[in-house]
Amino acid sequence: MGRDLSTEFTASRRVFEEADEVLGFKLSEMMFQGCPADLTLTKNAQPAIVAVSVAALRALEHDTGMDASEIYSFSMGHSVGEYSALVAAQALSFSDCIRLVRTRGEAMQEAIKEREYAMSACILRNSKIADVVAEVERVQAGIALANTATGNQGTDAGEVVQVANINSSSQVVLSGTRSAVDAALTSLQTKRLAMRAVNLPVSAPFHCKLMAPAKEVLAARIAELSPIREPGLWTMPVISNVTAEPHETTASTQALLAEQVERPVLWLQSMQLLKNSHGISRWGALGPGNVVGNLVGKEYAKDIVRRLSDAAAIRDFVSVLDRQAQRGF
Repeated sequence: MGRDLSTEFTASRRVFEEADEVLGFKLSEMMFQGCPADLTLTKNAQPAIVAVSVAALRALEHDTGMDASEIYSFSMGHSVGEYSALVAAQALSFSDCIRLVRTRGEAMQEAIKEREYAMSACILRNSKIADVVAEVERVQAGIALANTATGNQGTDAGEVVQVANINSSSQVVLSGTRSAVDAALTSLQTKRLAMRAVNLPVSAPFHCKLMAPAKEVLAARIAELSPIREPGLWTMPVISNVTAEPHETTASTQALLAEQVERPVLWLQSMQLLKNSHGISRWGALGPGNVVGNLVGKEYAKDIVRRLSDAAAIRDFVSVLDRQAQRGF
């Protein structure tokens, strides 16, 4: 994970070295040659994802000689990727970013000890997102009503299911306790709102109210660091996962970062904002894997989507930009 970036780009290698120094252990060794089971723990995976994303960004900036804001007009990131997006806009330093996402990952992992949880990606039929959300909320309300009627104060009383991510017009992700997620999936499929579901290999049920304890821990850490710069110093707007609108102030940005851990990621709405309100038709996805790039590509099949997840892809894009500069674009 990120090894080729570290090998090929000095600017990327410095990012991994800084992450190691801030964290006080060799995250880079875990990423390049460690045990996959350790890396997939969210307390490690979150700083690793951010490190790779910023390493790719720094490689692109170095090889083009341009700041990210000279290449892109807006910045946004999915879930923990929102922190990388803030770094790209110079709203947040990389060192504070790594401190925050380590705290975020630890707190999210700690929040669900001894709970059986799940996250499942649902592939929708030709369903309206509002109908899917309403059905999941109906299932959750039914669970709460049943608990009230029976006076159940045991483990079932804590059953939770929520829409955690609205990823595209054809995909949402559910998060919560295992039995409640299963109940919602069954209902969505029975009512022909969803075709199928895929259980995600995660170490916590992100973006649901089970993360409330993590929100409090993260909010305290954000208050301690006060990491977000004044928006006048940002180099481009950053879209919030919670509101699907640009962040506005230092205080509101910091508050929304804490809120984000238990609120749904409005990714579809964020894409729609950039597409419909700002005419965006060219996208760059910097970071490990191709999930985010694929979401954009499937939603807007005629748009140009650059998936910049490895050294070869970054070098190819740099060549494209060089050719465009020579032609006066």
